Amino acid sequence: MKKTMLRRSLALLLALGLVPGLAGCGSAGMDASAAAMFLRKAEGTVQVADAEGQDVEIAENLGLYSGYAVGTKDESFAWIDLDKVKFAKLNENSEAAVTKEDKSLSIEIRSGSLFFNVAEPLAEDETMEISASSMLVGIRGTCGWVAQNTVGILEGTVTVTAGQETATVNAGEIVYLTQDGALTVRELTFASIPAFVARELLDDEALQQAVLEASGLYIPTTYEELLSVLEKGSLGGETVYSEEIDFEADGSPELLVISLQEAGGAHEDFAEEGHFPYRRISFGIYRNGPEGFRFLTGTLPVISRGMYAQSCSLVEQNGRLFLRCVGESKTTGSFVQYYGSLAERDGGMEEWGEVDLIHTADAFSYVAGHDENGFTDKEQEQVSGTQTPYTFAGEIYRVDGIDSES
Repeated sequence: MKKTMLRRSLALLLALGLVPGLAGCGSAGMDASAAAMFLRKAEGTVQVADAEGQDVEIAENLGLYSGYAVGTKDESFAWIDLDKVKFAKLNENSEAAVTKEDKSLSIEIRSGSLFFNVAEPLAEDETMEISASSMLVGIRGTCGWVAQNTVGILEGTVTVTAGQETATVNAGEIVYLTQDGALTVRELTFASIPAFVARELLDDEALQQAVLEASGLYIPTTYEELLSVLEKGSLGGETVYSEEIDFEADGSPELLVISLQEAGGAHEDFAEEGHFPYRRISFGIYRNGPEGFRFLTGTLPVISRGMYAQSCSLVEQNGRLFLRCVGESKTTGSFVQYYGSLAERDGGMEEWGEVDLIHTADAFSYVAGHDENGFTDKEQEQVSGTQTPYTFAGEIYRVDGIDSES
């Protein structure tokens, strides 16, 4: 964001609706009634700058003109009315600039991510494009979100271009821009929907129903509904165990789901590619928070020849529960990983890291301690054998016969 925008943080909480007809105030000597775009709602710390980079005072139904930029800080969001049938929501820690010329609308996401909802298809002479990183998204009438290197579509169809790469992304699909510049399209699951987008669906029953009809994506609101969705294959394999567990000991339990996967066939059929028949367990931990469900952590364990069993147990440290996953192998000894809920109040998975015990093979374990600020350096604590700072709280699931040759 330009320096003039960063000089001042405007904390605000405006209880406004997305109602185009509300009267408002303009800025920089401009009449808001002449504007086609408006800042309709803001939460937290939101900043606006004009086309010259000068700070614009926040006001109700603030008119936004071509070249204006909107930015948000931590736990802050901005809702933008683009022209009565086109709406956008800027995620926290994001910045976007809008450009409008005649019937051409462009949104540049300079950082972070943005949700968009185009309620009516564009006319033949209209265009709307959203750019982020090196991607360009062409929109005609659809609903979804754009982040750096990611585009998810909930309803409708868009065209995504990155360099010489072009991909068509339909409802229920998500496209990733890889490091080598390729566009990879995959199936979209509800767990991939960002929290700030899920909140919009949960607050709008009509939109949620439209997304369900277009993509089959359903946003659960209870752990029972979530488990029903997961049992249909979101984790892959068959759900063999589920339990609500208060990992954080904060009175708000998470949902632990364990799935069993099997790959059959004779060993000879897999030998050429280095594959072999196996059974393995995977798990996911989900938390129901203010923004809906969030996938906190999970794993699809690596399987190698000679691994004859996997088990999951609960262990405790400093009043918090963790999931201890062990792979037992005849060739490499035990491979152990510990997982916790990594709740939002602790900084989230992206700050904590995925595991706090990286590897245990035979006699040595590398264990990271943790506190309210996250994990310490994994190399700082070396523990011999099975001695770890955790207290065993009971095995919850085990599967034997992982490798058909073991």
